[in-house]
Amino acid sequence: MRPRIESIAARLLAATGTEVERQEDQTGVRLIVALPERLDESHRAFLLAALADADDYGHDHAEDGTQQAWALISGDAS
Repeated sequence: MRPRIESIAARLLAATGTEVERQEDQTGVRLIVALPERLDESHRAFLLAALADADDYGHDHAEDGTQQAWALISGDAS
């Protein structure tokens, strides 16, 4: 499963240009990336394709008010 996690993380970074935060627990690995204020269409499509490869994904607001996307890869993270 690690190659899948690494692939999604790399594509999130490439799509947004921002560092990807990784949180691991018993449910799997959650990758979180801050979204820039503007994404052109090609970067938006690249972001959505990366999220679509996850088991679940979503959009939230961070405590500082920035928008972020997250991708959950379920199961054993090893």
